[in-house]
Amino acid sequence: MTWDEHIMLIGHTVNCFGGNVKVIGNTGSNSTREAIHASEQGFAVGMHAALHINPYYGKTSMDGLVSHFDGVLSMGPTIIYNVPSRTGQDIPPHVILTFAHNSNLAGVKECVGNDRIKQYTGNGIVAWSGNDDECHDARWSYGATGVISVASNLIPGLMHKLMFDGKNSTLNSKVRPLVDWLFKEPNPIGLNTALAQLGVVRPVFRLPYVPLQIEKRIEFVNLVNKMGREHFVGEKEVKVLEDDDFILLGRY
Repeated sequence: MTWDEHIMLIGHTVNCFGGNVKVIGNTGSNSTREAIHASEQGFAVGMHAALHINPYYGKTSMDGLVSHFDGVLSMGPTIIYNVPSRTGQDIPPHVILTFAHNSNLAGVKECVGNDRIKQYTGNGIVAWSGNDDECHDARWSYGATGVISVASNLIPGLMHKLMFDGKNSTLNSKVRPLVDWLFKEPNPIGLNTALAQLGVVRPVFRLPYVPLQIEKRIEFVNLVNKMGREHFVGEKEVKVLEDDDFILLGRY
């Protein structure tokens, strides 16, 4: 999305749901100036907090990370997002702990693993799991508040139950095949493919994203039927979409 679309989406979400839930706008960037500006716009349209990744590709030093987050935290409540598999750089605990007493640090979305989450929760820092496949144990064994989830876009009720109704290994095992399917390719490829097959969104992909191969699309339909269509978003029958059903856009 363009930044204009990004801020419009945050504002639209606030307008539709901001009275019932907290809206966290992803306004992170590898440019501190851009991250601050986007956050300023996001808060102006009503978001309750910002989600900030560390600078990716053009990586900086540890001192640079501290300066970057110091800048974005000044804008308002912030969740720091650590996902080294996407950024190419880990945010080590000593950087996060620098901001432990900053009133605008709402917490950390942590993708390194549950041992790292325990380091934060053990020091009084709120942490959310960033890994759907680890979130059950993160919540009930490592002190995580919950999960910032991909699968919840498809099965919100089951994921809510997994996070708030107590330890449930049976349910965790039930949702695990779907989680594994979603991450066969980098997110959001699987998610967008699934939403299109559920009839929730139009089957339009902006390049470089392309839908999953037909074999994986058939797998998804089988997963939905096995888990129960009633657990998934949307009301239409799940379908196996053919290659020609998808529209791929390089310019828009």
